[in-house]
Amino acid sequence: MSTTNGHANTTFIGPGFGTVQTPTPAGSRCSPAVVSQRATLRNGLPGVYLENDLSMRFVGALETVLDPIAAVLDALPAHFSPDYAPRPILDLMAAWLGVELDEEQEIDARRESVRLAAQAARARGTVNGMKLALRLAFPGIPMRVEDEGGVRWSRDGKPAPAAPARFVVYVDTPVTEERASAIARCIEREKPIETTYRLRVRAQRAE
Repeated sequence: MSTTNGHANTTFIGPGFGTVQTPTPAGSRCSPAVVSQRATLRNGLPGVYLENDLSMRFVGALETVLDPIAAVLDALPAHFSPDYAPRPILDLMAAWLGVELDEEQEIDARRESVRLAAQAARARGTVNGMKLALRLAFPGIPMRVEDEGGVRWSRDGKPAPAAPARFVVYVDTPVTEERASAIARCIEREKPIETTYRLRVRAQRAE
């Protein structure tokens, strides 16, 4: 008696001979394990191929390569979600949306900047837009933005020239000179054209 390809071969020798093949029980066959819960290829095969050991081994080898790729494609929406995107994808999304990320920011602050990029773009050039930009760029630093407004009038009925619009940014906690410079750069980047501003930082208390 000999065993070949998972089958028991019984050979009879005599005046006439024949070979009888008796398949071994299914539980003892060495089918390759499914690479992942997806079973990308084998679930779509006809039943006749699922019972063949050679075809299952061939499919198992292909699944080793294809299942991880299919898993990435299944999770593609999460890869481009600000809440779950890996850091390289998050930086790529920020570049697409025109969001400037600070390398010193924590990953949660970066995610928030990308998540609110559309809202910040719609509000840009307004007081609320400046508040949002400062909050996203410097989380944890309390700041206020106040528009100084203005009034113009003319005694002769002719249009009076308008002074440039002005606003004030108050930093309600002491910060370092480097941080104050970074806040000023953010304001310059986000403020409307031809507007002026003042940056007022709370002074450190003398001990």
